[in-house]
Amino acid sequence: MSKINNVARNVVVLMAVLNSVAFGQNCKLSGTTDWNPSLRSVLADCSFTLPSPDGQLRLNVTASGVMSLWKNTEAKKAWRGPKLQPPAMVSWSPKSDTFFVNDGEGSGMSSVFRVFRVNGIQVMEDDSIERAAVALYRRRTHCTRSSADPNVWGFGWGMNGDSILLFVQPTVDEPCGPSGNFIGLIVQTSDGKIVETIPEVQMKKRFDSLLPPEMFSK
Repeated sequence: MSKINNVARNVVVLMAVLNSVAFGQNCKLSGTTDWNPSLRSVLADCSFTLPSPDGQLRLNVTASGVMSLWKNTEAKKAWRGPKLQPPAMVSWSPKSDTFFVNDGEGSGMSSVFRVFRVNGIQVMEDDSIERAAVALYRRRTHCTRSSADPNVWGFGWGMNGDSILLFVQPTVDEPCGPSGNFIGLIVQTSDGKIVETIPEVQMKKRFDSLLPPEMFSK
């Protein structure tokens, strides 16, 4: 097996381990730091609460995966959101006006990147960043129409939350391009515009402290 394929399998194994922990009912790990301090784990069958950085809001996830947003100054629910399919990861923007989710779709073998924009107590899901990242990767790799869309993972924020850090990687089954390849992307938080594409070789130099070491294993 090539080094590149090993990298791909290591990331998949990492999420699979999270999934097995979740089903083992070890809910003490739900809400703990994941790849880096900005990412928090959401485990299956475990409730979870993550306050916003400004302390005004809190994001709740029930044991069944339903998201909701609460104002800390009130005891009533401000927003009832859609369900997640853990294992997943959640991260608040430093500005507390956006959060993202890496939704594992119940298996940990994939990731759908979901962005939620907060305006007061109104929350709207925005899938434009996921769609733009997938489209760019498919163009770059010239993958076949029948191949699966790549996984998109958020792993952090730029200065003051003005940008979001992503990496994009093919799926294990029916991959879009070589199964071990990946790229990084920096997108503007405000409008989802891709402002930088980062080759795999540069990802280690710039972001090795924010990603699992298995990504860069030899």
